[in-house]
Amino acid sequence: MKIMKMVVFVAAVLLMSVPSQIQAQQGGKISFGNLSLIPSIEMQGVYDDNIYKGNGREYTNDKTTLEEMKEADWVTHAKPSFALNYAMPERGSIRLGYQGDFAFYDKNRNNNWKNNQGLLDVNYLAPGGLILGINDMYSNGEDPLGNADQYAIGRVSKRWTNDLKTKLGYTLMSNFRTILYYNNSKQKYNDIADYSQDYTENEYSIGLETRFLPKTWGFIRYHYGERKYDTLGATQTTDDYNYNSDYKWNRVSAGVTWDPGAKLSGEFNVGYQMLKYNNEYADAIQTSRREDKSSWTAATSINFQVTASTDFGVNISRAIRNSGSDTNEQFLDTGIGFTFKQKLLTKLSLLGGVTYGRNAYNTLTPAGDLRTDDNYSANVGLKYDIQEWIGVGVIYNFSRKNSNAELNEYIDNQFMASLRIVY
Repeated sequence: MKIMKMVVFVAAVLLMSVPSQIQAQQGGKISFGNLSLIPSIEMQGVYDDNIYKGNGREYTNDKTTLEEMKEADWVTHAKPSFALNYAMPERGSIRLGYQGDFAFYDKNRNNNWKNNQGLLDVNYLAPGGLILGINDMYSNGEDPLGNADQYAIGRVSKRWTNDLKTKLGYTLMSNFRTILYYNNSKQKYNDIADYSQDYTENEYSIGLETRFLPKTWGFIRYHYGERKYDTLGATQTTDDYNYNSDYKWNRVSAGVTWDPGAKLSGEFNVGYQMLKYNNEYADAIQTSRREDKSSWTAATSINFQVTASTDFGVNISRAIRNSGSDTNEQFLDTGIGFTFKQKLLTKLSLLGGVTYGRNAYNTLTPAGDLRTDDNYSANVGLKYDIQEWIGVGVIYNFSRKNSNAELNEYIDNQFMASLRIVY
């Protein structure tokens, strides 16, 4: 393992000095008409000074927990991938893809993990105005990054997820379109101890859109959805389904979206959601009561190409999140982030970003206050394109969670060097 990390650093240092007249890693050299195959491999060496995201404080437990342990290690990542693209000029595209991530720890080898992801993405616009979209992402993973509900951060946990997003619509008179959406999401953990995170989610939506600039559309959408938790704990019976956190929601959202090729891309999306639980209580003795929740929401991600060499991004998110099937705990997850990429030279780019997020819980800390977590992160790095097919990079990542529930706090620093080959 020490040899592997030396190889990554030495290769990165040597390759940074290799001259080239080619700007970017384009890939796609293997093609048959409109069909192209793009294989790639990336090697990363990461020094992480807090692999378990622990707070580094010791309490009176008989055994130190992962939340308390602050452990540093070197992690080597191997990331193979390939994409199969079929272009339909002026009509859309079909894309199949695979991304792997195999992580090897230098000291804590029991933490080694692997992620495998598969993607199907179909976008089609028929000459008569028909709109079709299918995006399906399957992931079989073990990484310690946790899930969107802040579960198992810092702990390797085997699980699989599948997120399906579909749309079917029709364009009228080139300036008006209506679209139906269906989304399905499923999450399943391998260990029965993680049963509270297993769920199936369905959402049905309708949207109306109108063009008010050549590549800019305004929209309004209505969404109805439900989440059902699928798994019982080792000691539970079917009666416990009457106390789990199944819920339904209604949401209205509005905003602006852009056609491909515009300087602005992505979507500005804000709305209002009303969430209602199926079961009022989280236990049979009715001591833990759930409360329905309403709040504004956001799912905004916008990229602005300021110049040919400068890109700027903004992300705004807000959602109501549930901690699991066996509790009444929920929190409002609000975040904002900014990213940038600046080409410094023909082959050298500077990139970075900052984010802030706040988790406002409905449960109390040991001191009797409502729990709140403040999450900060920042990164800065350099990317160097040596040839059309090879590039290197270095990056620093900082993350911090401040919480009035002390056990959840942590600070993490990561230093990374990477080598990427794409054909």
